Amino acid sequence: MQIQQIPRIAARTGFRAARLPLTVAETVLRRDDEWLPTRAYETVEARFKQVVGRAVHDDELVEEGILEQAKTVQLGKAATLESQAQRDKELADASFEERRKADEEERERVATQADERKRAADQKRAEEKQRAEATAAKKAGAAQKAQAATEKAVAKQEREARRDKVQAERRAVHDEREAVEAEKDVREVDERLDAAKATRRGT
Repeated sequence: MQIQQIPRIAARTGFRAARLPLTVAETVLRRDDEWLPTRAYETVEARFKQVVGRAVHDDELVEEGILEQAKTVQLGKAATLESQAQRDKELADASFEERRKADEEERERVATQADERKRAADQKRAEEKQRAEATAAKKAGAAQKAQAATEKAVAKQEREARRDKVQAERRAVHDEREAVEAEKDVREVDERLDAAKATRRGT
């Protein structure tokens, strides 16, 4: 074994022993290398290896520390990106839920307006139908009244015409009787005249 390897072995052994409680916690809690305490410990371990490696001129230990530090930095970036992605996902989910809720409210509002418009249209149609029926009934009543008035007037005219006819016939009969009486009177006058003439001739 080279003398230069002794600090490296001692550092590794010491960190392995110091890491034992963290290893137990990782096992119990089922954590991985991205766990924050693990990354913090490995960052300290990487820097310590670099310091020790430079102190004893162990390039391999320095390089190991640099690689481990780079690993922890990358794990930190990955954790940060994952956390950011999780936050972005939560924000996106919240935004989507808000949009979904807003869309649902808009659909309900539009459906309500459509129902109100339909009810208003139905009510308007019912009112127009009622008005039309009332107008038709009024016109029918007026027509019936007009027809009744017309029939009454016609009946009155017929009665008056019959009455006038009867009166005319009566006048005609009366006139005819008067004519007969006048003719009779004329004949009687003629007879008296003839009789008077005959009497004068006889004398």
